[in-house]
Amino acid sequence: MRSYLITSLCGWLLISCCWFCLWVLSYYFTLDPELAILLFPFALRLGITLHTPKAYWAAVYSAEWWLMVSLAVLLEQSQWFSAIIASIVSVPILWLAQKYYYGSQWRRLCVMGAVIALTALVNTLAIGVVSHSPWMVLLVSITGGLMLVPSCYLIWSYLFQNAWIPLTVNLVSKPVELRSRHVVFYVILFALSIALQVGLPDEMRRFAPFCLAIPIILLAFRYGWQGALLGTLLNSVALIAARSGVSNMEITDLLLSLSAQSLTGILLGMGIQRQRELNQKLRHELARNHSLSRQLVKAEESVRRDIARELHDEIGQNITAIRTQASILKRVENTPLGENCASTIEHLSLNIYDTTKGLLTQLRPKTLDDLGLEEAIYQLVREMECEASGIRTSITCDELNESDTELSDAMSVTLYRICQEALNNVVKYAEATEVSITLSFQKDAFLVVKDNGIGFQPEETTRGFGLRGMRERVQALGGRFTLISCQNGDGRGTELQVVLPVL
Repeated sequence: MRSYLITSLCGWLLISCCWFCLWVLSYYFTLDPELAILLFPFALRLGITLHTPKAYWAAVYSAEWWLMVSLAVLLEQSQWFSAIIASIVSVPILWLAQKYYYGSQWRRLCVMGAVIALTALVNTLAIGVVSHSPWMVLLVSITGGLMLVPSCYLIWSYLFQNAWIPLTVNLVSKPVELRSRHVVFYVILFALSIALQVGLPDEMRRFAPFCLAIPIILLAFRYGWQGALLGTLLNSVALIAARSGVSNMEITDLLLSLSAQSLTGILLGMGIQRQRELNQKLRHELARNHSLSRQLVKAEESVRRDIARELHDEIGQNITAIRTQASILKRVENTPLGENCASTIEHLSLNIYDTTKGLLTQLRPKTLDDLGLEEAIYQLVREMECEASGIRTSITCDELNESDTELSDAMSVTLYRICQEALNNVVKYAEATEVSITLSFQKDAFLVVKDNGIGFQPEETTRGFGLRGMRERVQALGGRFTLISCQNGDGRGTELQVVLPVL
């Protein structure tokens, strides 16, 4: 109870000071004491009560009512009783609105808009009909609400919705980083706003409010709807500082400009912020998809390796046993039919062995496990019989250092298969006399396969499954696959470039 009383008293004093200061600023701007109440002070009360537990509403409203009564007595404004009635009527509106004030920023801003509209209507009915123009009361109430209610939400969100780091010795020992670039940016925009209001000639004075949209757009683009709101507040300060003694018509124009800028700025900032959130979500999903793709490739190579090992062990042993039994049968059986059957069995077993060996090479290149990537590429060139086809091959491969020893199995197999597919295409279709293979490792793995053949049209690669499959595999590992070729017979041939991040 004691804590509640102390908090309520401190809140009452703070709200009283803020309310009175805002009333002075509003009076300087509108030159009407009652309209000044509706501009900033009422909006401050809306923003505070919307973000304050109901237990402390008594302190908020008592501070406002005490100040209104004191100012009414001091200024001899007996008609201010209608303003107190409007303040009282706003209590059930805020009570109901706070029940729905939760969730996303869009939901909260929609509730704010409904509260501002309803309370502005209440002010119009209670005050505009009695002592002022209803449209002026409505405009002043909406303008103040659009400027201050979202500002209260911004402060509340910063203080109570962010995860604050505990004040420990480690935090205190860190140097304070002043973001001077942001401060300079704010100061420049603020100075430009005042310069536009003061420096424009009289014949262009009506265009000054439209120039205020520039800092709002810049801040909205840089910081979202919070930046747009900050730009609106800077513009309002510039207007109040630069305008005094203006006519009611000019005040109406300025209030309309501020209301339109506030609403447009907040919506523009929310749209930009929503787009950024969607882009961030898209980047997260892309990173997740790349991670899943890499895991899928790794799982595929692991399954291939296990199947190849099982096939080699089981089928190899069975074929060896069949050949042994066929040799025994050939020596035991003396009839020509028996010898012929034994020879046929041995021949078929050899065919099965050769076929299985080819399948095992497709599933998992054994040389890659036995010799490593560089030696496997040399072995691949020899198996392709490039020299017998009249193709001179040069291979350049960097020495693997300590960081490259962590080259993943999926990456090694991918680089090997890309070389295999590229050399196969060179031998079959390129009509080349030279081919070079360059493999280097830095932060990423770089593979370049280049020939001097006749080339081809790049769109032809989409018809087959070879290079298209390699492209999809590289993209699944988060790499880049580039194919440069032109079918013009100038000898430039084809160049295949692959960049893979070291996994």
